[in-house]
Amino acid sequence: MQILWKKSSKVYPAVPTQHQILHLAAPDHFVRPRHVAMFLLFPAKQDGAELLPSHHLKESLSKVLVHFYPLAGRLRRRKDKKLEIVCNDDGAEFIEIGVVASLEDVGISALSFEHSELLNPSPKFSDDSILRCPLLYVQVVTRFACGGAALVFALNHTALDGMSVGHFSTAWSEIATGREISLQPFHDRTLLKLNCPPSPHFQPSELRVISQQLAPTPSHDPSCLFPAERMFTFSPDQLKKLKSKASQGLERGYFSNFESINAHVWRSITRSRGLDFSKKTKFLTTLDIRKRVKPALPDGFVGNGICFVSASATVGDILQNPLSFAANRVRESISSFTEEHMHSVFAWTERQEGTIVMNVNAGDSAGQDVSVSSWVRMKCYQLDFGSGNPIFVGPCSNPYDGNVIMLPSHKGEGYMNIFIGLNPKHMKLLERDSEFLVTEES
Repeated sequence: MQILWKKSSKVYPAVPTQHQILHLAAPDHFVRPRHVAMFLLFPAKQDGAELLPSHHLKESLSKVLVHFYPLAGRLRRRKDKKLEIVCNDDGAEFIEIGVVASLEDVGISALSFEHSELLNPSPKFSDDSILRCPLLYVQVVTRFACGGAALVFALNHTALDGMSVGHFSTAWSEIATGREISLQPFHDRTLLKLNCPPSPHFQPSELRVISQQLAPTPSHDPSCLFPAERMFTFSPDQLKKLKSKASQGLERGYFSNFESINAHVWRSITRSRGLDFSKKTKFLTTLDIRKRVKPALPDGFVGNGICFVSASATVGDILQNPLSFAANRVRESISSFTEEHMHSVFAWTERQEGTIVMNVNAGDSAGQDVSVSSWVRMKCYQLDFGSGNPIFVGPCSNPYDGNVIMLPSHKGEGYMNIFIGLNPKHMKLLERDSEFLVTEES
């Protein structure tokens, strides 16, 4: 894919908003402060009409930024090195590009997503960039060779989690199509602040501190061993089969879709890596805590309303036992989560000075762990910015070995797209694994 031209401008809130400092809660500090980008592909109109006109997108974005004003601000560090958002109306970055490519080149019909990285407007991730760069980047590919178009938005994870990204994109879509915002955002994150911080009872196994400055994000250098990125689509029948397989042997009840598919992905990636059976492997995911805290957070809460949970086992236990073993480990990681545990995680986080990141594939566990982000509740195929609904939605990149992102599928209701980043030689094995793909012979 060749970029022919590129033009950048700033989009500011339509009316001035109140300048203030936005407190960031503990969950905002244990996500990596990098931008996370998603792209939406839109098919050509039969009448040849322009898709995603830039002036319309800018105008509607300007209006939604009045409601989501922190996204027009900038990050800064406090004296204790924690981050906070300066709400100052400095604006979002709006980029327009022209390309020589078709929609298929960016991944709609193939398992490979190397080309989609070229659409990623995110800045290089470093300690310096997170403080000077906008929290929101929007990029529009005005027209592909086939007449289609793409909309990409990249948001700094410190500002939003997946639920809040869905909230923001829905609100923007509503304004772009002349509707009222159905759910007003609530920005006060002090609701997650511990009034009497308890002493942490433990160091969370899911988190670790990076004491040094953040290094820039690596680029796609062929000489580097960069994870291969692929998409796998699971049908409702395949998901039902997995749920039945995971639940075999249970005396009563069954495992949920979430427990079953996560156990299956954890087990399959572990198998593809060919690890020694004595090694430990860890599964990590996030829990939405909006309704788990007391009192519950408002429905429109914007921020990171999450907490990490994890499960671990030996490679031998994961592979030599039935799928129900891994599914039960996933279930236990969630069911054992308590508000007391969460408070201790928050207290530990607030005491740290360095950047906190997820403790996955680090040190002795390098190349052994699996981390899952589930965005399956995101209504991404209902987003309409004035040109109709997208025909495909995906992440711009998934650059970590063992990182998994789950999204609704372009195939229709009940389908799931699973995006996996994995060591290239392990990915080749995963792609040929009939048990992972849930084929007839598996």
